[in-house]
Amino acid sequence: MKLKKIKIDLIFLEIILSLTFFSLLAIYSSTMIGNSIYFKKHFLRILLGLLALLLGILIPYDFWGERRAKILYTLSLIFLFLTVFFSKISSKTIREFSFLFLKFQPQEFCKIFLLFFVADFLAKVKEKRELSKFHKELLLIVLLILLILFQPAIGTAAILFLTVFIMLLFAGIKLSIIFCFLIIILPFIFAAMNIFPHARERLKKFKEGKIEQQYHSRIAIGSGGLFGKGLGYGKQKFKFIPKIHTDFIFAGIAEELGFIRILFLLFSYSFILIRGITIAQNADSNFGKFFATGFIIMISFYIFLHIFSAFALIPVTGQPLPFISYGGSALISNLFASGVVLNISHTGRISYEEI
Repeated sequence: MKLKKIKIDLIFLEIILSLTFFSLLAIYSSTMIGNSIYFKKHFLRILLGLLALLLGILIPYDFWGERRAKILYTLSLIFLFLTVFFSKISSKTIREFSFLFLKFQPQEFCKIFLLFFVADFLAKVKEKRELSKFHKELLLIVLLILLILFQPAIGTAAILFLTVFIMLLFAGIKLSIIFCFLIIILPFIFAAMNIFPHARERLKKFKEGKIEQQYHSRIAIGSGGLFGKGLGYGKQKFKFIPKIHTDFIFAGIAEELGFIRILFLLFSYSFILIRGITIAQNADSNFGKFFATGFIIMISFYIFLHIFSAFALIPVTGQPLPFISYGGSALISNLFASGVVLNISHTGRISYEEI
């Protein structure tokens, strides 16, 4: 059969692509004093990410609901259980798996799969279906977040918790049920912050104002001034800020490009959030509405936590700056989810059963 022409939100697509290709410049500049392998790997990951973006755009978004959402949730459980299992038997934290020539972090893909599961679940509740399974599904959501929490990936788990919390509010779920969701997960998050040594140490140093990375991060941002020191001329990447290409890339960009150009970056993120919420509001199904809303909320938290950490307003969380920080799994999963959001923005969309 002849497929109808796909019309997507071009503004959303253009900004996503602009940020993604800008990341090449940011990664090159922040790692130029070290090994050029970072740039080469990031370039390859962008190519894979663009394929994932195209996949998200071309496959009708309702393909990821119903039975497939449950399958993806099950895969997430398997991968997260495996990471916990291998971490226990090796006595060290394992968050990465190898497949052929690729390495990936399961939690980055699991968070997108969880959004599919939650969106499908809330859509059924909204349409007054499967109400009897409400508590069961909610417990499954809690289980996945807790598995991510005890990777340990406290920042990611906290972001997912807040994202699901807002999705529940957005869906109009009873406040008594939302309160139960809060009292189940919040104690675990606070406990993890005090149980895991690295989290406890970060919190302690933050309270004492002794986190070296954040000290140099603020120097980088302040020394950038209005127009920056110039691309490649930043000083804080000279071993003052470890992992500047991942956890503190915003500081590196601010130092070299300055406040004026950073505003363009912030405006770009603002447009992503605005366009994403618009797409969610205009979605032609509850599943599409909830997924787009969840993804935009999640991306918002990543942006705010990364920037707040760079300004030393919160403890170091190790969260990447979406579409820019070095990290293949995060980039590819975010581009795929962005493709799904673009698919939701279709006009004249066809259902996958008709293909």
